[in-house]
Parts: sequence; structure tokens; C-alpha cells
Amino acid sequence: MSTLRAAGLRVRPIARADPEDPNALRRGIARRAGPLHLPGLIDGWPAGKLWQPEELTKRHGTRRVTALVGLPSTGVLFPQDQRNYERELPFGEFIERMGAEGPEVPCYLAYQRVHEIFDPADCDFASLRPADGHGTDTRVWIGSAGTRSMLHSDLKDNFFCQVWGEKSVILISWRDSRAAYPFPGNLVNSQIDLAEPDLVRFPRLRGATLHHVRMRPGDLLYIPRGWWHDIRAHTPSVSVNHWFGEPLGLPDYLRLLGSLGPAYWGATARDFVVHGLLRRKESTRFFFSPASTGRRLYDALRTGDFSRDNDPSTGAQ
Repeated sequence: MSTLRAAGLRVRPIARADPEDPNALRRGIARRAGPLHLPGLIDGWPAGKLWQPEELTKRHGTRRVTALVGLPSTGVLFPQDQRNYERELPFGEFIERMGAEGPEVPCYLAYQRVHEIFDPADCDFASLRPADGHGTDTRVWIGSAGTRSMLHSDLKDNFFCQVWGEKSVILISWRDSRAAYPFPGNLVNSQIDLAEPDLVRFPRLRGATLHHVRMRPGDLLYIPRGWWHDIRAHTPSVSVNHWFGEPLGLPDYLRLLGSLGPAYWGATARDFVVHGLLRRKESTRFFFSPASTGRRLYDALRTGDFSRDNDPSTGAQ
């Protein structure tokens, strides 16, 4: 945080809600007033005990998993395609590696659906969110110190929970999306590395308010849909997140696209043709790369769904 404040950026703590008040979280979701931090809310979940590294090794150590290893510790994009960092190995070997690797070469078992490894009952999200009929999805993130989910935006509301270890989260409102400087061809990933903010290249960032929280075991963070978030691990850690609710749709992204100017319109038109009409494969140098804006617009015109291949809850429970 000292780097951001030294650069003259406004950094505020995320509002806290009382974890003893059973309706505090639901009220926050209904009001959509911003993110909420509920320290200790999930202390009683079985995941708090069963997802400790020692337990993971004992219960799941022989299971084969595909993890990302030797990841870069700096930069917004991967130097190579994401597939070049993928390695298949026993879960127990990954857990050992997770504890041994330093932040210079982090490793990550990330974006894994919880039910593919664990019992979903280990984390009780159903009692926390409103029942609205929209699809949900729950993912687990297990990694070494130094793992990073660079500044990006999701289309659904999100519960981000810290099960073990510590992470920092920085958020920027969807209203300040222009200040997040999305990539011209990708409206949900930012060009900014908040560890080294370049305010000469990205001057609009000065006008945004950044919100920060350090997540500790048992903490839950509500991230409203569209809010940009940057997540970094201080220690080896285990986290779980849950997407839910009505997603942002085509009109929201068209308004953002319209505000960003000709460079974005040209990139969208190019990708509409190249990756939509011509179906050419896109590179995966973002962290779990979404489809380009042009490809998504092509899908919207063809199927009526702007996020057909980008909604993580599609087909999930």
C-alpha cells in the first residue's frame, strides 16, 4: 500500500460488516453500495480444518492435478502462453512445492471447481447469498507466496474467502473502469500493474479511489459484480470463491466500450472478424484468458449471449 500512497493515489480500507449480524451481508448485497469485509465469518466451515496443507496431502495426495509452475513474479501478461506453465503432478507433490517455492517463481493450482476435488459441503455459500435463480460457481485457489490474480473484472457478484494463509486485495469500482485501462481487445483485464503503477502511462488512475483489505484465515470479502480486483498472496495460501447473481450484460459492456474510444473500437472489430467469423484461436497470455471483446460481441449477435463462453457459472451448480 505504501507504493500506491507514495504515488499520490487514494487508498481506502474496505468497509467492514459485523460477522455476528446474520443479515449484514445480505443487506450489503441488496444495497450494492460497495464491497464488504466480514472478518472471521467462515471460521466454522469444515474447509478451515480439512483444507489445511497437511490434511490436503493426507486426503488427496495421490490425486493427479494440473498446476501452473514457474510463473513470472512481475508483469501483467505471461511471457509465454499459459499452457507452457502447466504441469501434471500428484497433489501431494504440488503441496510440498507450494510451501517450498519462493515468491520469485510462484506455483498455483487455480480456477479449479471445488466439487472436482473436495466435498462442496466444506464451504456453505448457500446460506450466505440470496436465492435468485441464477447459476453459481465455486472455485478453489491453492498456491505459494507470490501468486497473483492481476487487476481484472468479473461479471458476477463474488464471495472471496480466505481459508488458510494471507492475501491482499485491491478493488476499483466498475464506475471507474476507464481508470482501470482495460486492454483494447479485452474489456475485463487491466493493463495496470498496481505493484508498480505507471501514472504517466495511466494518468486516469489518479482520479479513482482504490479500496484495500488484507485477508486472513476465516475472512470473507464480498466483491460486487464488475468491480476490478487485484489479489496477491503474502504466504502460501488456500482460498475459495463463489460467483452468483445476475451477471453484467451486453449493454454494460457496450457503454464501457463506447467510452473508451477508437483504439478499442478498432480492436473489437478486428477480433470480431479474426476470432469470431474466422474462428482463429486466441492466445492465452492472461491469467485464465477470457475471450476477446470482439469474439464475445460475435457470440452475442449469433446466440444472444455476450458471455456464452465467459460466464464461469455456465453449466455449474
